[in-house]
Amino acid sequence: MSAAVPAWSSVAGPSTPVALGLAILIAGAAWRQQSLRTSGALAAAVVGAIALRAGWPWGGFLIAWFAWATLASRLGRARKEQRTAGVVEKGAQRDAVQVMANGGVFAMAATLTLVRGDPWAQVAVWGAASLAAAGADTLGTEIGTWIGGIPRSVRTWRPVPTGTSGAVSAAGSFATLLSALVLAAIAVAMGLVPAPQWWIVAVAALFGAIVDTVAGALVQQRRWCPSCEMATEQSRHSCGTDTRHRGGWRWLGNDEVNFVCTASAALLAWLINGAVA
Repeated sequence: MSAAVPAWSSVAGPSTPVALGLAILIAGAAWRQQSLRTSGALAAAVVGAIALRAGWPWGGFLIAWFAWATLASRLGRARKEQRTAGVVEKGAQRDAVQVMANGGVFAMAATLTLVRGDPWAQVAVWGAASLAAAGADTLGTEIGTWIGGIPRSVRTWRPVPTGTSGAVSAAGSFATLLSALVLAAIAVAMGLVPAPQWWIVAVAALFGAIVDTVAGALVQQRRWCPSCEMATEQSRHSCGTDTRHRGGWRWLGNDEVNFVCTASAALLAWLINGAVA
């Protein structure tokens, strides 16, 4: 599929020192706002510097995505922490593993673009799709947790505690779809993706978020606290009791599932883009 290259997309990114400085500045601000742990801030600075060096469209889309995800995480933060206490393994502050699980595929795409010296390489489509999928999954989780409703496991369709992986709610599902559309539009506005290919990013992002939910329900490890008699993702429950493995693959946690989300979105975008080109 051919498309005119917008002028913005051809603007080269800043020099390495400037890119690294900007990335550190933004990651440091997020660290001070307690959106990132120290390790997460370091990882975010690396990913940000790579994206900026690949070109302003790459860096701009990453910054817009981070602002979008941060806003979602801050909406009703106290309410969400109360509702998911004892269930989720990690809190709102992202560590390095979480940063790479969500942005690692995007960073890989930006690196390929940087190495090839081609700001309009087709890797931009699947790179944008991977990050959009992470954003769609994040917004769906955050909004679903904040607004409430009855989350149901896609494995059993029974009600489960708020924050349980592999569960869906009406509010969360709508937020996932909305986020996929919005982030695809932002990728176009930033000049990262040609306008005719916006739907590829949106469809692939939604697909990745669905894969995340299904994997979270079917194969992500499930644990059980014998003292509190409740399902949890925590190896040691908030009550101090060591939890027991109750299902799923022992090695597959939420971070690994998030990586599967982004990788599957990138793969589908690559396949669709190749089929319609």
